Amino acid sequence: MIFDKIENAGTYAGIHPGIDRVLAEAQKITAEGYTPGKVVLDGEALFMNVCAYDTHAAEGALMEAHQQYLDVMYMVEGEETIYVKTTAELTNVTKEYDPSIEALLATLDADATPVRLTKGHFIVLFPQDAHAPACDTEEKHAVKKIIGKVRI
Repeated sequence: MIFDKIENAGTYAGIHPGIDRVLAEAQKITAEGYTPGKVVLDGEALFMNVCAYDTHAAEGALMEAHQQYLDVMYMVEGEETIYVKTTAELTNVTKEYDPSIEALLATLDADATPVRLTKGHFIVLFPQDAHAPACDTEEKHAVKKIIGKVRI
C-alpha cells in the first residue's frame, strides 16, 4: 500500500507506468464540473472510474482484494475511511477470489487499519491489500473520488 498527498506523487514515479498515468490524469479532474463515469486511458488495461457517492457505516462493510488490477484512489472532494488488512491475514473470507467480479470478499475484521482518505490524498492498493472503502469518518460525507484500475 502507498498512501500520500498528491503533491508527493513524483516520489513514486516508475513503480508502474499505469500508476504514474492515473495519478497524472486524476490531478486534472477538479470538483468543479465533476462528471461521474468511466474514463478509458488504455482499454481495459488502464481506466478510471470517476465516482460520486455518500459514505456508509463500517458495520457490515465488506473487504475486497483484487488479483488482476491495482486500485489507485484519489480523493477530489470529501473524505472517507478505507480499512486495510493484508489479504493473507483475513479471518472470514465470505467469497474466495472470483474472476467474474475480480475480487475476493471478506467481512471487515476489527483489527483492519483505518486510513483516512481526504481531499488531495491518494492510496495505491496492491493484491495483498484487502480493503473496505467508502466508510464514514466521524460522520457521513459526500465524496468525489477517482478509482484508477491498473492491470498488472
